[in-house]
Amino acid sequence: MTDTARPHPSTTDGPLSGHHPLTTHHPMQLRRPFAARLVRSIGYGVALAPVGLWVMVRSLVGQGDAVHRVWRRLARFQGSADPIRLRRPGVVAGTLTGLLSLALGLLSLFLVMLLVIAIVRGPFYGFVEDGPFGPGTWGGPTKAGAWAVHAAIAVPIIVGLPFAVRGVGFLQAAVIRRLYGSATSRLVLPATILLAVGGALLFSSWAQQI
Repeated sequence: MTDTARPHPSTTDGPLSGHHPLTTHHPMQLRRPFAARLVRSIGYGVALAPVGLWVMVRSLVGQGDAVHRVWRRLARFQGSADPIRLRRPGVVAGTLTGLLSLALGLLSLFLVMLLVIAIVRGPFYGFVEDGPFGPGTWGGPTKAGAWAVHAAIAVPIIVGLPFAVRGVGFLQAAVIRRLYGSATSRLVLPATILLAVGGALLFSSWAQQI
């Protein structure tokens, strides 16, 4: 019998040259139900802010190997493509990517906060709001009417926000793959910057209405 086993690439770096698949998925992620993957994507988004800050510090002191290991663990947790290191990014590139990840992480945290608010003041509106329900209240002046309207408005928000957080996470993961030399769309970086700026403006607008 001919031995057909192939050598395994390093689990830390991957090759910096030669043939290697640019996009791989952790086998366990392919078998998880979609709901579980969606929850993990939310966890990924929540973790981005502290991890982005950690990456900035580690990149500045030249600990690129530790940074790469963290991005690989997060990619496997979320189920996104593995950021195989085909090149070694410099200090500036690694730090700026950490800063961008921090911005997207803050956006994800903001979206998760909106999700919690939508749940509390939507389906559970009647438990947290005692009134009075005047003419200016959505669905007022009765508590039942206000509760029904707030719940109806909250449902599409509750359904849509987890997908928005998931999208932010996968876009950021594409930036990480691009950082390490994998082929990605040229629009990934501009779209990510626009999203980060748009998220900051959205938060500022929301904060002014509080």
